Amino acid sequence: MKALAYGPKRHVRRWDHYYVNGFNFHTYEYGKTKATMNYGVCVKGTDGREYYGVLLDVIELQYVGDVRSYKTILFKCDWYDCINGVVVHDTYKLVDVNHTKRYPKYDPFVLASQVTQVCFTPYPMKDNTKKDWWAVLKMKARPIIDAPEEDTPFQVDENDNTPNLADVDVDVDVPLVAQEENENEDNGDAEDEAVEDGSEDTSQDGLLDDDDDDVEDDDGDDFFSLSCTAIR
Repeated sequence: MKALAYGPKRHVRRWDHYYVNGFNFHTYEYGKTKATMNYGVCVKGTDGREYYGVLLDVIELQYVGDVRSYKTILFKCDWYDCINGVVVHDTYKLVDVNHTKRYPKYDPFVLASQVTQVCFTPYPMKDNTKKDWWAVLKMKARPIIDAPEEDTPFQVDENDNTPNLADVDVDVDVPLVAQEENENEDNGDAEDEAVEDGSEDTSQDGLLDDDDDDVEDDDGDDFFSLSCTAIR
């Protein structure tokens, strides 16, 4: 309070551009030749009305106290007439500003923390019926993403009567586990039987091969005996 009572220092700092509230503001002289318009400002007054204007200057004031110094940023703006120079559409809430009419009172300074950014654009037309009127486009702050918000990032369960963990009976799952173990044992027995059947088939194949060899040997003996008889 004492630093505020002493008043600010006589020497101030000025900027031609300033970043605050997520907006990058330019003064009119700095940004009038650029491709983007960053000098449109909007402030909501205590009477509920929105005041639109153009940023002219950014000023930093410094208050010196006993312990430390305090700084505050002021925007000097040129305001349009918010009574006779602003028209708001009843249904779509579109705002038009007459840039030829100025606010009659001298009140150019506002705190930088109170200001939001707007953009003024003329109407594309062939005649001059609305040449003095600009459409107001309210800009979004850079950290803000215009996207729908979700209440919860997880999938909503369609079953509203989901039991609690305390209500679940653990003993109910025991027979299921025993049944699964029995099924696994049955599957293991079936595999063992299949392996044994395969070994028996293999042994039978070996016996058949031996029989075939015996038949071939018998045929050879008969042929040999016939040959000996013919020689005699």
